[in-house]
Amino acid sequence: MNFSQSRLGISAFLLTGLIFVVVSSLAYGRNGHGAVHPGLPSISVNTAPICSLPVPIVVHALGIVNSLGQTTLTATITGKIQGPFDTEGAVAAGAIVAHNVSPALQAQLASARAQLKYANIALKRTLALAHEKLQTDLDVALAQRNQAQAESSLVTIQQQANEQVMRAPFAGTLHYLVAPGTVVYRGTPVATINGRAVPWVDIKVSPATSHDIKLDEEAEVSDGTWHGMGHVLSIGKNARSWGLIQIRIKLPVGSPLIPGEWARVKLIQDGAPATTVPRTALIMHGGKAVVFIITQHHAKEVPVQILADTQKKVWVKGPLKASERIAISGVTRLKNDSRVVMATAQDNK
Repeated sequence: MNFSQSRLGISAFLLTGLIFVVVSSLAYGRNGHGAVHPGLPSISVNTAPICSLPVPIVVHALGIVNSLGQTTLTATITGKIQGPFDTEGAVAAGAIVAHNVSPALQAQLASARAQLKYANIALKRTLALAHEKLQTDLDVALAQRNQAQAESSLVTIQQQANEQVMRAPFAGTLHYLVAPGTVVYRGTPVATINGRAVPWVDIKVSPATSHDIKLDEEAEVSDGTWHGMGHVLSIGKNARSWGLIQIRIKLPVGSPLIPGEWARVKLIQDGAPATTVPRTALIMHGGKAVVFIITQHHAKEVPVQILADTQKKVWVKGPLKASERIAISGVTRLKNDSRVVMATAQDNK
């Protein structure tokens, strides 16, 4: 063999080795610890833990701006007006102005309490007899129904009794229109309050929605060109107006809204906790929302149902566990069972 043939043999050997290295590099990927695994090249991703947070419940409503310049307090039920009557003049917001006492309602309240007490005793006795096989399941069901009806009746009458207390909705100067002991009918003017000309917004929501609204809760108010943060000033006690509850929103100082103008109000409340992931973890595959769980350096596609979302977080329903981590970057390149290498781990805050 001459020198030229020897050089050709060496070159062919080196070329074969180089091809083997290149093919091996493409056929094997490295994990986060440097170990080599067979398959396609690993995709670098950032991950975050799955957590559970209360689902935000957003309440939207339209309201009319009113002014605190003057208001007239009227009787909500038929009854007799009683004191204190020594508060005429300057009053603070929430101060008791008068009591609208209804003798018939007080008697109904006492009767409802007695009926509930008797229904509780009857239910307890029926359950004890049923335990001894001396009463049937039907007897127990009837006793439970009577107890529930008595309790519901008492709650209704108590709500009406709460309306007997008349309070100043805002600070101002109080002037009575009736004398102590006057018998008034529903809608009769009882007193007037002259207050500062500070506007507020009245909205109406369903009784179920009002149950979760809290006093002094923040509310976002806007008119299309301006928006600011107000606070819940008062929550109505009855749903006599179209079956809705009135919520009064105090506007921030310097609000440009004027009485008579319509405004949009948004309240955000906390619902039940649910699985929460960063928005960047969610993608759409074939018309369905999915996230990718990272397990043993592989990406597992998990379909989810979106419950709510914000600019940074998404609340979802699906087979996810709090101990798992999900990909939050590079997700558009992932497929089910893709090999991944975790670049960094972040907190889902």
